[in-house]
Amino acid sequence: MTAVDIRVRGVHTVTMPPERATVHAVLSLEGPQPEPVFQAVSSTLADVKASIEALHHPKRGPVTWYSFDQVRVTARRPWNSEGAQLPLVHSAAVPITATFADFDELATWVSWGVGLDGVGIGHIEWDLTGAKRAKTERAARQKAVRDAQQRAQDYADALDLGPVAVRSISDPSTGAVTPMARATLAAQSMSGGGGTPEFALRPDDVEITAVVEAGFIVLRKR
Repeated sequence: MTAVDIRVRGVHTVTMPPERATVHAVLSLEGPQPEPVFQAVSSTLADVKASIEALHHPKRGPVTWYSFDQVRVTARRPWNSEGAQLPLVHSAAVPITATFADFDELATWVSWGVGLDGVGIGHIEWDLTGAKRAKTERAARQKAVRDAQQRAQDYADALDLGPVAVRSISDPSTGAVTPMARATLAAQSMSGGGGTPEFALRPDDVEITAVVEAGFIVLRKR
């Protein structure tokens, strides 16, 4: 008997609508004096905190989790177009992160937030709940293994070798199953009176891909 080795890669991808959205925002202002800038950022931050805390509940939402960093104050001395150094400009900034379970509430909050002086939306990560993601990842891994087995059997069948038997399976990457995180502020327009911007959010689907490297063996007669 001789052994024939067959090495293949198995892949399976699952695409699902998101269940959670994590918004990453920054509140930042600058001016010629550090104290007024710091006070202005702190005042606006208090309003932002109050708006998120009013929506927060770890299980029911609309906000299931949030985080505020400390206000950081920096200074820089810019240059003008003629190469002359200008007076110091002081800046104060604080990152803001919040996870929403209700996307309508997220759109409302984003629309309100960008109307505040100094608030900018960086990006939004779309994801599943932890339990749903773990279940989906497990199913994707299992189907990736079955895909590898089918590929190996296809090669064996093409050569009339008979049934394959698994010899090894390895995960080629750390955390082989990764949801893709994207952000889309799709439709951005000014309200009829030219007031607060209105945002229509278009959630991106979450893509979970599992990849396995597998080795199979077929025993054949000489």
